Parts: sequence; C-alpha cells; structure tokens
Amino acid sequence: MRDSIDVFTVGNSVSSTTERPSKTAELVCASRALHLIRSASPVFKDDMALRVCSSFWRTVVTNKLLAWLVVDNVLGRIAKVIPIVFTRARFGEDLLVDAVENKGLQQYVILGAGYETLAMRRKDLADRLTVYELDQPATQNEKRSRMKAAGIPEPGNVRYIDADLNEEELHVALEKAGFDFSRPALFSWFGVTYYLEMDTVRHTLKLIASKMAPGSGVLFDYLSYPSYTPVGFKGLQESVGNAVANRGEPWLSSFNPNSMKTFLQEFGYQDVVNIKPDEVGPRYFSEQKGITYPAFFGLCYAST
Repeated sequence: MRDSIDVFTVGNSVSSTTERPSKTAELVCASRALHLIRSASPVFKDDMALRVCSSFWRTVVTNKLLAWLVVDNVLGRIAKVIPIVFTRARFGEDLLVDAVENKGLQQYVILGAGYETLAMRRKDLADRLTVYELDQPATQNEKRSRMKAAGIPEPGNVRYIDADLNEEELHVALEKAGFDFSRPALFSWFGVTYYLEMDTVRHTLKLIASKMAPGSGVLFDYLSYPSYTPVGFKGLQESVGNAVANRGEPWLSSFNPNSMKTFLQEFGYQDVVNIKPDEVGPRYFSEQKGITYPAFFGLCYAST
C-alpha cells in the first residue's frame, strides 16, 4: 500500500516517465472520484473518474474506512491541499464550456492530461470540440487500456499525443497531430507551473501567445508568494512545500497574486481572469461543509 502513495503531489502528470504511468496523475483522478463520493454538493462532478482509477484506488475511495486511513491519515497534511484538484477542474470546465458555446471555440489542448475524463463525460461537446491530450506514452497507454477494460469507447473527438515537452516544443508536438494553427485554442495547464522554473513558465506562456491564433487562451493554477498567504495558511504552505520537496518534486515558482494581470500582459494576453488564492474558497465553497480550500493556490485564465 505504501508504494502506491509515496509520490503524491497536487500536480497532474509532472512525475510521469516514459517507463511507467504517473502516480501523480493517478492520485488526481482518485481525488476527483473521492470528492464526488464524499460531498453531498460536489464542486465538480466527475462521474467517470472512478471508472479509470486503478483497482487499488477504486477500493480505497469506495471504502470509508480505507479512505479515512489512506487519504486522511497516511497522506497527512498533504491531503489538505486536495481541494485544489477538483476546484481547478470546475474553474477550467466552466470557462471551456463558455468559450465553446459563446465564442465558437473548436480546439482544447490538455497538457499533462493524465486520466482526464472531459471527452468521456461531455458528449454534448463532441461535435463541436476537438480535444488534444498530451502526455507521456506510459500514462496515455495505461489510460486507454483502463478505458477499454471498463467498456468506455474512445471519444472520436480526441487526439492522443505522446509527447515529452522537456524534449520537444509544444507547437511541434501539436503540428504532428494535425492541430489547426489558424483557429484559436484553449490550453489547460493545471498542476504544473509551481514545479517549473520561472523561465520555463514564461517560455510556455510566451509560446502560446505567439504561436497560436489570436483569441487563444490558457488556464492554469499558481502558487502565491508566502508573504501574500493568509496567516492561517502559512504553516500549511510551508509544511506541504517541504513534503513535496522531500518527495523529489519541489515547488520552484510562485507569484504575487496582485500582479498576475500585468505579468500576463507582458506576453500579449489581453483578457485575464485571476481568482486570487484568498478568493477561491469563498467563491466555490460557501455552501460546503468540512472542506477548506488551501488559500495559497490561485486560478487564472488569460487569452490573447
């Protein structure tokens, strides 16, 4: 049991390798499944997550005692940041649907897709939206294998792209998959920025703004500078930061939440939606009981 949970972080597939599926992506999927089971009024309803979890995590999240033991105890203080997983999913999907229905968006790119279930769940978008899922081959192959075993057909609007963005540029990987650079696209980049050096973050944001068609956008979450974190969350931010560093995935980048719009405008983004870390909880959890949002993760959307 311990080996299955020893690399938990709050990212997507940052810990995946070309040899084995990402344990981080697995835990993101399990967190979304557990939230739906535990909450009477879930922030995000991912009713497909459980079906693509591993047998281990399906057993854990569907058993109250095991969920309490593994998630609430073994994961310790790290479990307190799990709400970012399903909150950013809600934030991103709300903006995606709005872009499809009101702006005619036709392309959606998920970086580090892991066990994302959007295309399985949102069949109402299938004839209007092409979804590009980028990830390491091992994770993608495992996901598709689980879908097949669960009797879930592969959505016809998905393009799976085996890519290591440490080895090739994003636009090069997309070009090989038939991406239409003449049309705007929305990029999902959740659970990643804080594990990257700031130069890499800036490079990716600049690439999306400069290589993609006007009207393209990016969704991402970010870590705030500790000096901007509410007093009641400073200890949690420090302890979780130490925990993920000890697991070999340290947080490398953070931001001033009050300067996000100015920062993004440097790269040519015009429309910016920035929900600051201390604003996320009141927005999404006002009617929730027993869930406290970690007020050092902000949510952002920016388009050119």
